[in-house]
Amino acid sequence: MCDPIWTLSLHQTFLLLLILGRWLLPIGGEITRDQLSQLLLLFVGTAADILEFTSETLEIENVRNKDALVYAILAVWTWSMLQFPLDLAGWSCESASSAKVFHLLLCRHSADLWNIGISLFIQDGPFLVVRLILMGHFQVVNQMLVFFAAKNILIVLLQLYRLVVLSLDFHASLQRRAKSQKGATSSCPCEPSSISLPSNGLLDRGDSSAPEETFPDSAECL
Repeated sequence: MCDPIWTLSLHQTFLLLLILGRWLLPIGGEITRDQLSQLLLLFVGTAADILEFTSETLEIENVRNKDALVYAILAVWTWSMLQFPLDLAGWSCESASSAKVFHLLLCRHSADLWNIGISLFIQDGPFLVVRLILMGHFQVVNQMLVFFAAKNILIVLLQLYRLVVLSLDFHASLQRRAKSQKGATSSCPCEPSSISLPSNGLLDRGDSSAPEETFPDSAECL
């Protein structure tokens, strides 16, 4: 086989081994089997995008002739490998009622924030920067490069939109929680009280030896 095919085969084998190895690793207490299955399915699509990134850029003759550019592309490709051995972030929600706002946000949306961070800082964000540099500075423009750059822009915008939606939803939940707590503290406690009255109309006679009957207070909290 020629060198490009041999290099691509090594990349494919490496990515498959990463996915299989992540599947065979013991499941820790911070991730469930359902989350692991979703993570592995996400890794399959991610691996295809990573393979396309190297094969699409390194096959261009103007790119392969520049050693610094090749090293930069391989560095970004290596950086994208970090998402495979990392687990989903797990946060304990036992003391969520008294936790700080930032910890409470991580507790409620840890998986979503983790996926957004991976997309923006490990894969789609760096890939977009490299492709824009190739098209803008080195004047390397072809159909596939433009298509994948547009795909990266769309994914970055969708992830930012997802982050804004999560922030607004979390802010609204905090407001509802504050209103409910304020309403609970402002309401008056309805504790039963009693009024002692003498029975058989002995109140007018002034008989202190008469038995007393207890009647509950009929006042209600408004």
